[in-house]
Amino acid sequence: MAFLRRLSIRSQLLILAVSTVLVILVIVYHTYSTMSAMVTRNHEEYVQQTVSEIKKNVTSNKDVLFRLMQTISYNADVQSYLIEQNAITRFEMFKKLNVMISSQRELKDGILDIVISGDNGFSVDINGGSPYGEELKRMLPGKVNAYYAGMQQFGTLYGSATGLVFATTISYAQQGESFNKKLGTLFFIVDPKALVGEKDYNSKQTNTQIYLLDRTNKIITSNASSETGAQGPKLEREGAEGGNQNVIWQGKKYVSQTTRIPDMDASIVSVAPKDELLRDLLVLRRQELIILAVGLLLLAIPFTVIMNNILRPLKKMIFFMTSVSREDNLKFSKRISLKGYMEISTMADEFNSMLDEIERLSQKLLETNTRLYGTELEKQKSELAFLRSQINPHFLYNTLEVITGIAAVEGQDKIKKMTRSLSSIFRYSVKGAEAIELGQEIEMIKSYIQIQQVRFADRFTVHYSFTDEALRHIVPKMILQPLVENAVYHGIETTLRPCRLEIAGFIDGSGALMVDVRDDGVGIDAERLEEIRLMLSEQRSGFDDPEGWQSIGLVNVNNRIRLMFGEEYGMLIDSTDGKGTHIRLRIGQRREYTNVQSIDRG
Repeated sequence: MAFLRRLSIRSQLLILAVSTVLVILVIVYHTYSTMSAMVTRNHEEYVQQTVSEIKKNVTSNKDVLFRLMQTISYNADVQSYLIEQNAITRFEMFKKLNVMISSQRELKDGILDIVISGDNGFSVDINGGSPYGEELKRMLPGKVNAYYAGMQQFGTLYGSATGLVFATTISYAQQGESFNKKLGTLFFIVDPKALVGEKDYNSKQTNTQIYLLDRTNKIITSNASSETGAQGPKLEREGAEGGNQNVIWQGKKYVSQTTRIPDMDASIVSVAPKDELLRDLLVLRRQELIILAVGLLLLAIPFTVIMNNILRPLKKMIFFMTSVSREDNLKFSKRISLKGYMEISTMADEFNSMLDEIERLSQKLLETNTRLYGTELEKQKSELAFLRSQINPHFLYNTLEVITGIAAVEGQDKIKKMTRSLSSIFRYSVKGAEAIELGQEIEMIKSYIQIQQVRFADRFTVHYSFTDEALRHIVPKMILQPLVENAVYHGIETTLRPCRLEIAGFIDGSGALMVDVRDDGVGIDAERLEEIRLMLSEQRSGFDDPEGWQSIGLVNVNNRIRLMFGEEYGMLIDSTDGKGTHIRLRIGQRREYTNVQSIDRG
């Protein structure tokens, strides 16, 4: 918006006009797109319904064929015929098999022939398809079960040159040494149209062509004039798989859908000319664009007149203001007399009024600036006085050292010990980097614990256990003191029995530092422990907790670790009421720490 404000009114009006045209074009385009999507969606629903019906018919007919094949392949007479060696007995079986196979064929229309080709060289058929047995076997990948082998040319044998071949391996089903031995192969020669049925799937409105294709993209059947066995359409896809796809076929754009039939490794492909789908919409869009062009030409005349009526008085106003700006700022003797539309006349009158008072306003502005400068000067003086009144931390540190010296002279060992430890803690907290080695943090903790042991008359013992690698790990300063303080005041102080405080650290397999603070004090009851864990998981401050005096230090430590190292790091707390509390810190590695302090371990 700031960019538009810097443009001239003429430019802004032109932008408004262009924006209006663009909005109208967007509306036209949106209307066309919506109607196009609606037509395409209706076509897609029609094709999906048709394809679903074709798929249902194919699946149903295929299942009937497969059940018949299973019935014949496991028939005891068929298996006996394929293993019989006696010619007379086999001849008697042959006549019986012919009757049985013929009866099975009558159960499903469209079966051109049923051929049983045995591995012993003998075969049975209905319509003379046995000579093709060896050729059909070469179409199979090996032992198969109700397998669609493909299409085969049979000349004039069945009155139709092409037939679909379904095959299943006949294996010996009786128990014994020959169990599951391959005896031969059963073939069904099927009319391609028998898979789909007799219903007409032609769409006269959109000229949609539907093809049932096998795994080699050969046409099994279609509603087009293509012959069975011919190559299916080769489509160059422009979109992703699934739903409607824009494709190129024979140099034209089509809308295509593909549905798989996994059991036959076949597919149903529909293609419809895109121009046919959107033919009426293209005519409507052309008419709308013509009307829009005529309308814009008619609007251009009044737009030009109105724009000139606005800009001409403005130009006069701008010229007058420029001439005024060249004069002495304290002497504005000129006035403007401007006639035009209401807004520009009001602007001219107001501008004249402004010129009448501008000298007074300028003087007032100078006086106001003078008062502001004086106020700012007083503010800076106050800040300087505040800074001078602050206590120098080095003064406090030096005072503690003096108290330590006096305690040593007077023989007050406890006071000496406490003030020296407090001095070390104070110096540690105000000096150095924000990140230090864990070893230096432990030295500060030892000073803190010395003070507490004097205070509690050695009522608790402390045990340290750290690996060298852990002591060299970099941690945020003052990260352990709140945990030790929590253990002393809330775990040890409230019990009268001797207690034990353990502080340990090591590096785990991922390179993270693990620090344990464990005490055997009073512990935390289950309800309070769950509240603390909830605050730790939500990264909340202890200030919104009714007992925040106990949890604020833990929550702040946890928040510092998570902010510095990530959500996978932080604090875990476990406690048993009456038995003690265990807190574990998991601290990651941060290479970006600079000015890190280190200690000499000798």
